[in-house]
Amino acid sequence: MGLNLLDRRAEIASRRIVVGFDGFADTIARVVRETASGSRPESYFPTIRSFGEYLIAQAEKSCSLELKIQARQLGGNLPYVSRAAGFLGLDVTCIGMLGENAPDPLFQEMPCRLYAFAAPGESTCLEFQDGKVFLAPQYHLSADPWQLVLGATGGAAPRLFADSDLLALLNWSELPFAQSLWERVYQESLADRPPQMDRWAFFDLCDCTRRPAGELEAVLGLIGRFAEKRTAVLSLNENETLVTARAVGLETRDLAGVGGALRERFGITEVLIHTLHESLLCTPRGVTRQATRFIPEPKISTGAGDHFNAAACLGAVLGLTDQERLTLSNRFSSLYVENGTTPSLEDLAL
Repeated sequence: MGLNLLDRRAEIASRRIVVGFDGFADTIARVVRETASGSRPESYFPTIRSFGEYLIAQAEKSCSLELKIQARQLGGNLPYVSRAAGFLGLDVTCIGMLGENAPDPLFQEMPCRLYAFAAPGESTCLEFQDGKVFLAPQYHLSADPWQLVLGATGGAAPRLFADSDLLALLNWSELPFAQSLWERVYQESLADRPPQMDRWAFFDLCDCTRRPAGELEAVLGLIGRFAEKRTAVLSLNENETLVTARAVGLETRDLAGVGGALRERFGITEVLIHTLHESLLCTPRGVTRQATRFIPEPKISTGAGDHFNAAACLGAVLGLTDQERLTLSNRFSSLYVENGTTPSLEDLAL
């Protein structure tokens, strides 16, 4: 890879990342296509398309599906990104839906500083070779979310975000209160401070298909305001890129074109786009592209994008070049998908 990260462990450990605000308990499952019979083993729907075609065939009928439960584990973007970043050696603080009064034991494995302000959401993740399908009920809070955050951190949340080398705000799409929390982070932590462009603000909206266009434009505008204070990075997968493009009225479906248009219209410093086959980094310096190492038979796909983002955060705070940042993110994510476990810095060495 050409990056001597092992020699930079002390520097990595000195970089402070603060992440908010989600947290889920995930049930990971595969959908059974045929049960075991005699010498024939149990088989599963291999792809989302094959599963979708089966469901379409059941239209105006009914069907029963069996799930093969593989694991119950921590879930959500904050836990995945934070755990991966912690394993890479970064100093990570999490403020999230990690437990009612204290962090749930499910999250204790995270090598991070944990502040729990609400119970985790519950979701079921259906795994396929070409992706995943998340099923989750809507999540609502009974009290003002920012007051819960302040209570969980003893009032320290504004300072924690302000003092971070990189703040990461994740999963805007699935949390109805995310916009208000992100607004408060900006107002309480950055609005009255001078710009610090050597520090970072990292954003992942997640699947925004269900959110109205007006709400999406509002959050993009907010990210642009963050970009006036820090170097702001918006991370999108391919679907999120195209959904965002439609929502804001862009005619192009070219990923680099969308990234450039979002930067120009909303003032976002950088747009990072990752797909199954390619990743792109659109910055004031231009567009950097890199092919993704495709894993035909993944051990796991849940959390792949989060591992990509965790490595992207590391590359940012270390000041790596655009090409190096893509190389690091792609390798870290592909190793996770290939082996089913979070890689270490040693694993990244070629």
